[in-house]
Amino acid sequence: MWRRVVLWGVFGILFALGFRQANAIQQFSSASLRYNEPVSGQAAQRARQYSIENAETFWPTFWHEGTVELSVGMRTAQANAILFSGDAALVWQARYITGTAPSSVDGSGIAVSEALAHRLWGSTDIVGMSVYVDEKPRIVRGVFEGSTELALLSFHIEDTLQSWTAVELAGGNRNPTRSHAQSFATAAGLGTPDYILMGGAMAAARFMSVLPLLILAVYALVLIIRFIKKHYCAAVTPIIFLGLTIFAILLPLLLNILPAWIIPTHWSDFSFWFSLLNQASGNLREFLSVNPTLRDVELRMLLLGQAGIMVLSTCCAIFCLTKENISQ
Repeated sequence: MWRRVVLWGVFGILFALGFRQANAIQQFSSASLRYNEPVSGQAAQRARQYSIENAETFWPTFWHEGTVELSVGMRTAQANAILFSGDAALVWQARYITGTAPSSVDGSGIAVSEALAHRLWGSTDIVGMSVYVDEKPRIVRGVFEGSTELALLSFHIEDTLQSWTAVELAGGNRNPTRSHAQSFATAAGLGTPDYILMGGAMAAARFMSVLPLLILAVYALVLIIRFIKKHYCAAVTPIIFLGLTIFAILLPLLLNILPAWIIPTHWSDFSFWFSLLNQASGNLREFLSVNPTLRDVELRMLLLGQAGIMVLSTCCAIFCLTKENISQ
């Protein structure tokens, strides 16, 4: 008996971890534009003005990666840096030990990883302290968890001196598609992106988090049908009809897991399914072929972890159900 309790307990822990991992992945933006040729600060400012004038459209966060030299007193360090203008949470997911990320109107703030804080200060209690970044002073706003030496540098939304290679899109359409993102880039004067990364990773994470539960639901349904056929044979037909009705009601919720572009709209049209498969494979190829940034590597590591949790929880669920059948 205690073995079954332990097995179901392990399954519950893995299932909770899967949902936690999926929620972490959901924090990434659902549309990301990438440019081989940097977008100028003036173009970024015009795009923001376009968003202000068109309230129903996206709001852009601009960023790029690089390396910077940080110095505190006699200590110096070369570190990776994400320079951004907008929402820090869209360019790097982090848990803050102290303080917060610099805001979108903060042109002199910086947040550093725990590893970088220990190297330069020997402590994480450094909020409000000064640091020179490429010989320009900045104020530490927060320290976030991380074993990689990384700095997040904010630039005021009206600063036009920087140029950017990536744009994260937030707000706008609730279920943005590739055409929405491309239309915004064109209308806002950003030009045609070299890559458009949509929310396929988030949909995959959601699906992987609920798959073990679906396995249990299917197993429970099979047991219910077997029980009804054995003891209440006359009630099989109305119960099946009731099950189909419930499935029809829940179908929109299940489809909501998927990004808008992948939701089937022509179920009986074989050409539609073929074009959908081509689009999905094209988006996956683009996701894998884009020159990966630190943010992309972080997202891929989260997805890899989610896949591992899904495999373990699925195997655990199947093993638990097998043990239940054997014991019966």
